[in-house]
Amino acid sequence: MNETIKTILERRSVRSYESTPVEKEKIDLILQCGQFAPSGMNRQPWHFTVITRRAMLDKISAENRRVMLQSPVEALRLRAEDPDFDSFRGAPMAIIVSGEDEAGYAGADCANAVENMALAAQSLGLSSCYLASFKIAIETPEGAFLLDDLRIPKGFKPMFALSLGYGNEVLGERAPRREHTITFIE
Repeated sequence: MNETIKTILERRSVRSYESTPVEKEKIDLILQCGQFAPSGMNRQPWHFTVITRRAMLDKISAENRRVMLQSPVEALRLRAEDPDFDSFRGAPMAIIVSGEDEAGYAGADCANAVENMALAAQSLGLSSCYLASFKIAIETPEGAFLLDDLRIPKGFKPMFALSLGYGNEVLGERAPRREHTITFIE
């Protein structure tokens, strides 16, 4: 099996990390892979915010917890009550991918960039977790200050994030893929 296919099939979401920082060379390569993701009409409607300061990840997590504890959705409240709650799953770093508000396909394009970065991380011996719930507080008026703290450019909104680090989790059996999800028309 070729290495690309092997990387795709072996990539897993990891939710426990060592505190070891990720090397700058690896971060740069992962970002380059994100920048070379396909995008509609090659608009490249993304902005990458690299957070290697754990205190900033903790600040976002604390704001998310605050919002979630006030949610009418019981599942969100229960998650926020967990003493180990962390929007970034304990990773030493994360990359937030924001998309241009006016770009019609920015969501899909940013998703492509995150997937490229997740695969690049896997190929470099790193673990990752593809995240969307990190932005719960950012999307509220009270949490909008985080956009400034994260230096998100005007006209962009956070869409996805990728937690990154050296995994510290024993992964169980991979869940089987759902059946009946492919149709051939020949």
